Amino acid sequence: MNNFTAFERDRLPFFSALLFGLAAHGFWLTNKLPFDDDLPNLFTKGATFVSGRYGLELLRLVMPDASMPWIYGLMSLCFLAAAVCLTVRIFRIESRLLQVLLAGALVCFPAEGATMGYAFTAAPYALALLLTVAGVWCFESGKRGKWILAPLLIAFSCSIYQGYFAFAASFCVLLMLRALVREGRDAKTVFRCGLRLLGMLLLALALYGLSVLVASRLLGLPLLGEAVNASQSLPMRAAVAYSAWLKTLFRGYFAYVPTPVSLILHALLLLAAGAALLLRLRGERDAGRIGLLALLLALFPLSCYCLYLLADNAYIHSLALYPFASLYVLCALLLDAPLPDAGKWLRAPAAAALAGIVLGGAYFSNALGLYAKLQYEESSALYTSVLARVFSVEDFDESCRVALVGDAPGARWDLSGDFPFEKLQLPGVNITDVRQAENVIRYYLGYDLPFADEAETAALEQSGAIDDMPAWPYDGSVRRQGELIVVNFSEVRP
Repeated sequence: MNNFTAFERDRLPFFSALLFGLAAHGFWLTNKLPFDDDLPNLFTKGATFVSGRYGLELLRLVMPDASMPWIYGLMSLCFLAAAVCLTVRIFRIESRLLQVLLAGALVCFPAEGATMGYAFTAAPYALALLLTVAGVWCFESGKRGKWILAPLLIAFSCSIYQGYFAFAASFCVLLMLRALVREGRDAKTVFRCGLRLLGMLLLALALYGLSVLVASRLLGLPLLGEAVNASQSLPMRAAVAYSAWLKTLFRGYFAYVPTPVSLILHALLLLAAGAALLLRLRGERDAGRIGLLALLLALFPLSCYCLYLLADNAYIHSLALYPFASLYVLCALLLDAPLPDAGKWLRAPAAAALAGIVLGGAYFSNALGLYAKLQYEESSALYTSVLARVFSVEDFDESCRVALVGDAPGARWDLSGDFPFEKLQLPGVNITDVRQAENVIRYYLGYDLPFADEAETAALEQSGAIDDMPAWPYDGSVRRQGELIVVNFSEVRP
């Protein structure tokens, strides 16, 4: 196939992904928002080697440390769009409407909206997803050297961000479903194909594990020691994975299906895809094929959340469970294949449901961006006021250190509504936490003041030195005590 025809094939999903990405994440790209881990990691990629992410460390050579949302945001969208194109190729999605909607579903997924808030690693993470999908595509396409290239791509993807390995696992299950449902392969052939896919995944894990072991010995660091799930039996881990997947679907766990309307849309999409599958199986008499199909459908949720089989539950958060979006690939796969005349009407409600899910994801990302924006503006206004009072303290000079005692005032607004952000379990920090005041003041307000450490602050609270101080923002809530300028947040008044 020449390059022109390849471009013709890929341009619709690629540009659809870009447009949906700009609609969903444009707010993040055009605002510098100190969102969670992005706050202390403004000029660094954070933990790399100690988290088993040596690939993230290597990418510093081509993606320098700077939280630049516009540049890294556009790079992220391009990587995601390329991953969408490969996904369409892998599962041979022919419907142009489904190509567009699938692009939107993958790019607008809420986990990606949150990932865009981490501008310091958004592009490397998107590259990790692309490498994972590319590994599956290389293996599926049967190219020469696939047993070398595919595991290497997936292993290197894990070295950037381990959570996307579940995309490879879920895509392998979907490849077997494609062979059964759309290609009419017999159960024995599909089973052998599954064994090869499993072997490729295990080889990728082995390569990644070996690389982590080598890095651990070279650096003398206990890499990933605490992150490995060693406290639960394998059946218990599998039960937790299934439970988490079902809670995501039915209760909005991790905020991926966060509203009743979204649940209805997902139910409609699944019903349409299930009906299409049943119509295609009508008259099927091969017990082996039916049994293997049932097994694959049962394994699919586990493949999406297979990270629970490997990692300790405490280390799993919403960004790591992005592979829940493979559910949309499954539905597109089942709805795209030729249907009997009696089932062709199923595509219209399914497309409408998927379109609603895409719009919901775009709304979610913009709402989360607004949430982060207002958090920053409130924190910025608070600490600007605090600095003005600190600078006005009598005899303020370069020897003074600032001690923030107690908890800063909480947010005066609630954006959660139908989008419960508390369920979007992110791994980072809260900008409104007074312990992040130094980062806000230094990196965003531009004042490099010395602060008292946590031990000194705790000693102030226990000594009773602030008992006669009124709480912020009242007169006397900022006072000099020796070399410390104390700001008392400990009894915030309404």
